[in-house]
Amino acid sequence: MQARNVSALCLWTLLMTPLAIPAAELGKPLTFSRDVARIFQKNCQSCHRAGTSAPMSLMTYAEARPWARSIKQRVLTRDMPPGHLDKTVGIRKYKNDRSLSDQEIATIVQWVDNGAPEGNPADLPPPVTFPPDSEWFIGKPN
Repeated sequence: MQARNVSALCLWTLLMTPLAIPAAELGKPLTFSRDVARIFQKNCQSCHRAGTSAPMSLMTYAEARPWARSIKQRVLTRDMPPGHLDKTVGIRKYKNDRSLSDQEIATIVQWVDNGAPEGNPADLPPPVTFPPDSEWFIGKPN
């Protein structure tokens, strides 16, 4: 019973703690095209794309927008990206770590809170290409 109370307190603290937005971002609305797509490419799209086990694709604005509030919830609680690594003890840097930085979480939260605007599609980064599933992608086996 006590563990539940601690978990609830930790979640409440996380949800109630304001995340810092850098001064460069203040006054400039965050958009999917300019700001969020890059985060999704780096941390989410390896799983959240067609043909994977993830429940939805996050490759385009049209695919991501319906999930905006859910995405906000999952990144705030650090359920996504998965991994559940405690970086406060032991090894603090991991190869292929897809976890989000506090800044990346703040960017996604602010984007959602401002209505999840698309922005100018010309601001989109080039799309990421993924190797076919038949190719080995985690380094040459020994």
